Amino acid sequence: MDYEGLGLKAGIEIHQQLDTAEKLFCRCPTLLRDVDERTGEFSRYLRAMGSESGRIDRAAEEEMKLVRKFTYYTYDTVCLVEHDEEPPTPMNPEALEVCLTLAKMLDMTPAEQIHTMRKLVIDGSNTSGFQRTALVGFSGALPDGCLIETICLEEEAAQRVEDEIFSLDRLGIP
Repeated sequence: MDYEGLGLKAGIEIHQQLDTAEKLFCRCPTLLRDVDERTGEFSRYLRAMGSESGRIDRAAEEEMKLVRKFTYYTYDTVCLVEHDEEPPTPMNPEALEVCLTLAKMLDMTPAEQIHTMRKLVIDGSNTSGFQRTALVGFSGALPDGCLIETICLEEEAAQRVEDEIFSLDRLGIP
């Protein structure tokens, strides 16, 4: 197969949790807990909503047809932000500093402004039905010349315990 002739370009997406003291959009600690330590649980159904353009993502429409009830385990180290019952606090400055430092090390162009975007996810892994992501830098490279297109700062999804049960201790870790 002539991949170059086809114009094929391939890449990978790498995720790395940051070792910060607090979560990305609340001041809760980044402690991972055992499910036996949970202090409560709640359930909800998630529905896809239209984007800024008014359209609903096709994958989200298909997921919504399943009409699944998700259960979330909560702990004394999570707050109402993870429950999606209170607005997020400003972005964790420690996490942003780590991300900007990495962008500088990769010779990336930093974003002029950091805006938080919402990526729709209704698979149960986030109580709000979306994941918060911010573009921090773009157009970088490793020393060997391997190009790095973007670096983003985003919140971690909730940990799946069973098919429709999630643990909120991991949700929001940068």
